[in-house]
Amino acid sequence: MEHYLVITAVGTDRPGISDELTRLISQCDCNIVDSRLAIFGKEFTLIMLLSGNANAISRVESTLPLKAQEHDLLTVMKRTSKHEYRFFPYTADFHIEADDSPGLIEQFTHFFATRQIDIASLSAHTHEADNGNSPNRFQLQISTNLPEGCNLMTLQEEYEALCQDLLVSGNVTFIGHNQ
Repeated sequence: MEHYLVITAVGTDRPGISDELTRLISQCDCNIVDSRLAIFGKEFTLIMLLSGNANAISRVESTLPLKAQEHDLLTVMKRTSKHEYRFFPYTADFHIEADDSPGLIEQFTHFFATRQIDIASLSAHTHEADNGNSPNRFQLQISTNLPEGCNLMTLQEEYEALCQDLLVSGNVTFIGHNQ
């Protein structure tokens, strides 16, 4: 029977750290099903979904904390189950660009939450201005799964109104899917 484990590791970025973690996972006979790696400030962040039999998952659970301590990493692990595929007739990608200001991400996550729209991924980045006279620029990319019966025209109009209210530039791309 296949078991699943989500792990998160955070620590000071340095060459070879992802290799150390992936080697440990391979040595424990686990498979990396999905993963994301990012650098935030000077910190390395890795999130992975692993699969394996019960013994393999248990080996990761028992050996990862030792490896983490050795490399000064913070780790979190949680058992989970296989991802259940859900069909969405439409997905949508939202792109936002603006002068950076606190609270922008929350405005958009709230917009989607109040419409029961599932956020599949979110990526945000602030580009520092070249000089002290210009504001930093902010980019936000949100991929969503739209619920059955979602009115695309209304959603686009409401999104454009929000962008206008917040004085940001935004666009949306809808993607239709056949079952």
